[in-house]
Amino acid sequence: MPVTKKKSRKIGAALIAVISVVLIIFAVVGLNFRSASLIVPLDSVFTDLSGYFQKGISNPVQWVTSVWDSYVNLRSVKQENKALQYEVARLRQEVVRYREALIENEQLRGLLRMSETAGGRNIVASIVGMDIDPWVSTVTVDKGRMDGVGRDMVVLAAEGVAGRIIKSGLHFSRVMLISDYNSAVGAMIQSSRTRGILKGNGRGRCTLEYVEKGLDVEAGDQVITSGTDGIFPKGLMLGKVSSVKNAGESTLFQSIEVVPAVDLQGLEKVLIIIAEKPLLEQEK
Repeated sequence: MPVTKKKSRKIGAALIAVISVVLIIFAVVGLNFRSASLIVPLDSVFTDLSGYFQKGISNPVQWVTSVWDSYVNLRSVKQENKALQYEVARLRQEVVRYREALIENEQLRGLLRMSETAGGRNIVASIVGMDIDPWVSTVTVDKGRMDGVGRDMVVLAAEGVAGRIIKSGLHFSRVMLISDYNSAVGAMIQSSRTRGILKGNGRGRCTLEYVEKGLDVEAGDQVITSGTDGIFPKGLMLGKVSSVKNAGESTLFQSIEVVPAVDLQGLEKVLIIIAEKPLLEQEK
């Protein structure tokens, strides 16, 4: 018959008891007779038993210690990772700031060169608002009458003409860009001196109108202000001819498209030429 678990435990306990009694007898006999041949084997057995006992205790302790060390190291690594991530984010932000400072510096240098070309008194203004209507191209700048800004004052970017002031408050002003549908600027082809009117088409581009057929105009020609409109000084850059088409026989004029020299959608800073006349006269 198979031995049940209960009987197996009893047999195991009996064997341990018997072995223990035998070991005790050997120990007593060995001590009484001072027999090395008996004591040495017993000492060896007790040493092994003690070793196994210590090993059984030390292994769990070492495991727990190892797990704790791993946990501490993991927390330390996580903290270091967080610190590194924060440092990377900070450095990226600094790179963005340095890049913005560099771009702004380049813009100001361009405006300074334009200021020297335009001459007279002028001030730098920042774009603080922009219309998104496809047919209306106006922006708001952070300079107004308190800064000497008035109506019809010329607004320039580093590359050329951006527009003119159409309304000024105490601290802010509205600028009509040359691409606005209502904008009209006296213009001419720089090379041939052919004159016309640069008008906005509301899509970030312009057309050079009232140029008669047969007059010399080619794609790539530079278009500058002619100074005939009484607002824009002569010789300021407006843009470049992108295409020339002869309209039908029913019209006397050519169809000329012009790409503005200034990126009107990306304006950030502009130069306002301050006219030397009273503000009250400017606002009439």
